[in-house]
Amino acid sequence: MALKVLVFSRNYPNNVTPILGLWVEHLVRQLARVCEIKVISPVPYCPPLPSFIPYTKYRHIPLKQIVNGIEVFYPRFLVGMGYSLHRFESYMYFLGVQKLVQQIQQKFPFDLIHAHCIYPDGIVATKLGDRYKVPVVVTEHAFWHPWLDDYPSVRRQAIMAASKCAAHVLASRSLQDSVMHFTGQSKRTHSIPIGVDVSLFALPSSESLRQADQILYVGQIKDSKGIGSLLKAMHRLLEVYPDAELVIAGGSLWGYQAPEEIRLRSLAHSLGLQHKVRFLGPKTPAEVATLMQTSALLVLPSLRETFGAVLVEALACGTPVVATRCGGPEDIVNESVGLLVPQEDEKALVEAIAHILQHRDQYQPERLRSYAVQHYSWEKVTEQTVDLYQKVLAFS
Repeated sequence: MALKVLVFSRNYPNNVTPILGLWVEHLVRQLARVCEIKVISPVPYCPPLPSFIPYTKYRHIPLKQIVNGIEVFYPRFLVGMGYSLHRFESYMYFLGVQKLVQQIQQKFPFDLIHAHCIYPDGIVATKLGDRYKVPVVVTEHAFWHPWLDDYPSVRRQAIMAASKCAAHVLASRSLQDSVMHFTGQSKRTHSIPIGVDVSLFALPSSESLRQADQILYVGQIKDSKGIGSLLKAMHRLLEVYPDAELVIAGGSLWGYQAPEEIRLRSLAHSLGLQHKVRFLGPKTPAEVATLMQTSALLVLPSLRETFGAVLVEALACGTPVVATRCGGPEDIVNESVGLLVPQEDEKALVEAIAHILQHRDQYQPERLRSYAVQHYSWEKVTEQTVDLYQKVLAFS
């Protein structure tokens, strides 16, 4: 009999934020092949207010949808502006979902709860795990330091939940270090990476489709992604590679141009890059795959990354990568698939990009893809996750 799993994740796609939490949705879709799954993805409550107020967009999210054959619930809970009510979010979340969970449990007696992120999802999941006598698995997607240094109440809740969950999944060594700084060593921690859809992110139909001078960035447009350093590096790279072009795919999760993007566009213009940098805005996964298949390399110049899924996606497309030593990428990138450089070091970034452009033939697409498939396919990640479920249930 298939395991019944109840998933909690605030980060999950919906009709308003369709690219939010895609990594969670991909895992859920894979797990649904071998488990019975229902998803609860709470969204902020917003009373009837004028449409120019940002939170009103959440009113357009349905309370329930069937997405890819999976029942997804979007209950409301009270959230303050920014971090104004941050320490109370787990309590508001619990109040917003507890009746729904009771109704679900009557018809869907779940064997296990899988929450994504310790706060607030994991906090609520461990409370409900106690109530319904089922084990809880928490997959972490955020560094705890320095975030929890600033919120002692949230820190206490997070540490308590980490001690009560049956398993705490951490995708990288740097994420594990960040969590264990607060919790200490724990037998509950397990290492399972983020996966890649190897059917979507695949080799191009022909290597002739690649644009030899196209450099690609994929991700959100925000300060922690180090895009400013990449633009400055691009300015210097053009002295050596005047035909190089930088393509930036990504934007705000919320569908509007963030202040960071406005500043970066201004920086690109001040550096004289207006004809050498293209801001494409948010793209669908299929569009991202096409960009990766037609680019010479992908660059991820972040200041902090818990994992770096776009690196694995690019490798699955046979595209080498350059990334900073900022956490997760250090587990992914080695000399056979790309190069690592220090954070905010434009000179090192230029040298790494130039090296790959000069030695592109050393990075054979088939070998890059084989590495990604062997270590990061969703099939492998799903197998590891189901094995963990079975171990957790065996000891519960």
